[in-house]
Amino acid sequence: MSEILVCVGKSINQRHVDRVIDSLRKGEIIVLPTETGYCYAGIAEHKATHTTLLKLREAHPRHKPFSLLCKDANKIGQIAQLSTAAYRVINRVLPGPFTIILPVNKNTPKTSTGEFRSTVGVRISGNPVAQAVCQAIETPLMVTSVTDAEELLAEGYLDDTSDERLERWWTTAEGVLKHSQNNIKLLIAGDEPLPMRVSTILDLSGDGAIVVLRDGGWEFTP
Repeated sequence: MSEILVCVGKSINQRHVDRVIDSLRKGEIIVLPTETGYCYAGIAEHKATHTTLLKLREAHPRHKPFSLLCKDANKIGQIAQLSTAAYRVINRVLPGPFTIILPVNKNTPKTSTGEFRSTVGVRISGNPVAQAVCQAIETPLMVTSVTDAEELLAEGYLDDTSDERLERWWTTAEGVLKHSQNNIKLLIAGDEPLPMRVSTILDLSGDGAIVVLRDGGWEFTP
């Protein structure tokens, strides 16, 4: 049976966080709020996490990797190659709605990249609920939005400014669980509808240049 754990306002219920951590360590996929909307999340080092995320997101291309959600820049530096220039960019834009592409290192979870991929996408969320979970569990989480940019664009959602946009299934905890057909046992949420946005993707894996792979509409000064 699925359950929704609600954090009211900016307060974080530690018992809720503890339950989420327990579920994650058991290998389960949970749902987290981030500044770009609700995301499925599981421990990146668990082999089953990638497979389960693909089942939940059937439209997700199998060759396309999922991002890793980390608690801070130091953790990113442990699982990816982080140059001085990249570190400066990360400290400027994260935590926030940005996905950063970096070269892998020997500690990068293979489940997020495969054996032959040379880069990995990383995030740090500024959402207080997501940040509390990441701080408590410390290990990176493999994450993906509960829906994709293609669906949002196809339905005109990203250009919709009306109140009705907050009635879409991906904006409410109840809607997400219903769409997931009860394959998710635990969702931790805030107490308001959560609009869905797409992150801006910055590729820092090259020779120092910042390459914008996707512009999510968030303010950014290179």
